[in-house]
Amino acid sequence: MEQVASWISADNSFALLAVFFAIAAIATTIEKTRIGRRVSGVMFAIAMAMALANFGVIPSSAPTYTVIWTLLVPMAIALFLIRADLVSIVVEGGRTLIVFGFGVMGVIVGAWLGTLLLDLGTYEAEYAGVFSATYVGGSLNFAAVAEAIGFRDASALAAGVAIDNVVGICYLLFVGAMAGNALFQKHFAWRADRLGTSSGSVVTQARAPTVLDFSVSLGLAALACAAGDALASLFGQPSYGILFVTAIMVAVATLARRWLSEIAGPELIATLFMYLFFAMLGAGADLTALLDAAPALFAYVLFIFFVHVVFVMVGARLFRLNHAEIVIASAACIGGPPISAAFAVLFGWRRLAVPAVAIGVLGYVLGNFVGIGLFEWVGP
Repeated sequence: MEQVASWISADNSFALLAVFFAIAAIATTIEKTRIGRRVSGVMFAIAMAMALANFGVIPSSAPTYTVIWTLLVPMAIALFLIRADLVSIVVEGGRTLIVFGFGVMGVIVGAWLGTLLLDLGTYEAEYAGVFSATYVGGSLNFAAVAEAIGFRDASALAAGVAIDNVVGICYLLFVGAMAGNALFQKHFAWRADRLGTSSGSVVTQARAPTVLDFSVSLGLAALACAAGDALASLFGQPSYGILFVTAIMVAVATLARRWLSEIAGPELIATLFMYLFFAMLGAGADLTALLDAAPALFAYVLFIFFVHVVFVMVGARLFRLNHAEIVIASAACIGGPPISAAFAVLFGWRRLAVPAVAIGVLGYVLGNFVGIGLFEWVGP
């Protein structure tokens, strides 16, 4: 999109931040409504920022946007990974870890084969990286991998996010429908008689976060980012600092799991940072370019989902997993921990509530490695 004069100038950082925080507040409020739950707050954030940029209220590029890219996105990843305790993930993940592994392989193979069968244009390798990352982990992995591989075209990224939301929601609706399908349940009924029993984990009421919680969370995230960047430079891969950040946070979260479990609210800060990221994408998006990219990306995402489903079904059949474990693992792959946990509660599968969160967090850990690895594999 050609840069034109805007009502708020590109160097007015405080005004731009005020607008972006307002967008985040409005988007999260809308997300609580019936329409918002179906469309997602992310789409509203992108749409609002896009409208403001196209009507000349905010600029399509600004130094503030660079700060969001380079500082807040890595911080968001580190904050989310505070809960990435590998011991708990392995212990609590249970049998769902098996089908989750097959689901991850399906995403990787689908994303790779899709680049061979479809013409995604200039950003083929970049799309393979960000889509595989988000369908193994979540939206934060999409942002982190885009930052790591230098994928900065806001229009191309906004098109990817739009397709991800539309097709992703449709897929999750499909998974939800399959969960209640009698034929599906009959063919994958092994060990399904105890799904309604508790997992045995004690669920405590989350307390309100304090200034100390936020200080420790942000300080730990910043330290991990600094150390990750330093190690990346030391090993001659300065652009891939996010991989070292991920490894550091997983190690810290595992070794200090009891202490870190007492910290409240790191996800709140990370979610806010991600809303700022998506608003930034909307501000820089060229609507025409977004629409032009849609058909090929639409087919690409559908193909990834198709291969993912094939791998999940094969894995479930080989290891005799039941219908609930299939649904939870697939939802954790494509939708992340909140969606998979919601499915476990919605369908009364109390035994799978904790595994749903555990394998979803594992997806956050793996997403960056998968996305960057596939980008390097597909790229020239």
